[in-house]
Amino acid sequence: MSEQELTERLINGIITRLENEINEWSNNVRLRAEAELLDGVKAIIDKYSGTLENIDKELNMEREYRLYNEMMREKREKLSILEEAYAEVVRRIKERISSMRGTDDYKKFLKNSILWAMSIIGSRELTITVSKADKDVAEELVSELGLNSTVNTTEEDLLGAIISSADGSIRVDATLDSRLRLMEHQIKTLLAHLAS
Repeated sequence: MSEQELTERLINGIITRLENEINEWSNNVRLRAEAELLDGVKAIIDKYSGTLENIDKELNMEREYRLYNEMMREKREKLSILEEAYAEVVRRIKERISSMRGTDDYKKFLKNSILWAMSIIGSRELTITVSKADKDVAEELVSELGLNSTVNTTEEDLLGAIISSADGSIRVDATLDSRLRLMEHQIKTLLAHLAS
């Protein structure tokens, strides 16, 4: 081999080696750039994924809060309607019983009120307080039942009677208002059942 061939071979070898090194360096730079880019993307994703999770949580909380508020508003509306219906039922019952004053049905109502209170007190010696409008009926019932009782009147428009033991140690409110208060839960439950 001639010197020129050797030189060409040497130059070609150096060029090939340089090309290989440049290709390797280029691949390394590309791989490093890709790795850096991937790391950058991961950092951005990590940075914003927490924010996105927080936004998602906040949206879920807001949705739940609105749902809760809507449910509470609906329950308040139902409760308001139930209260109005209860007030109307009570008003009508009072009107009905009041319109019965002076009738045998009202006398039975008053008699049953006195008997119920008497069973609680456990005595026939009573003080019976009624409206002025019911005084005559109450006195008639005291006589009819053979009670040793005093009948007092009040300015209040009682439907029924307030009955006490003679010594005043026991007091039974046997008025329609008292009985309706005792039955309030039952009446409201019935109204709610009828409404559903």
